[in-house]
Amino acid sequence: METFESDDGHVIVRLDRGDLALESIEAACDEHDVDTGAVVSGIGTFSTLNIHYVDRTDLPEDRSQRNVDLELEGAWEITDVGGVIANGEPHLHVTGFDGERTVGGHLEEGCEVNVLGEFTLRKFEGVSLTRESNENGVSQLVRR
Repeated sequence: METFESDDGHVIVRLDRGDLALESIEAACDEHDVDTGAVVSGIGTFSTLNIHYVDRTDLPEDRSQRNVDLELEGAWEITDVGGVIANGEPHLHVTGFDGERTVGGHLEEGCEVNVLGEFTLRKFEGVSLTRESNENGVSQLVRR
């Protein structure tokens, strides 16, 4: 992993073969003091794609029943990664294609870069956000 910071608050993260995507983005947030911001672009190829997505319209109290977890191996072309960074923690979504199917969902730990990864983070000034669970147990952005 290598990172580059511009004068206007953008952080570019370059990931190499074998790097872990979410873990590296979290490390870049720590290294460059990105407390509140966004991942405004992301591309790459993964050999492991770990995501979850919500497959229902109701919200059962048991949160483990709300999501479908996918752990996918193979060559995944990542066409987009984006999301918000609050309290230094990225909440990111990803879209990937393996030549036969397209999948998307919440980016999880353990996504290993196959060929390359390139992500752009943007720091936000003048606002400080965190996430708190609402009455349905859904993590929402709130001011800190």
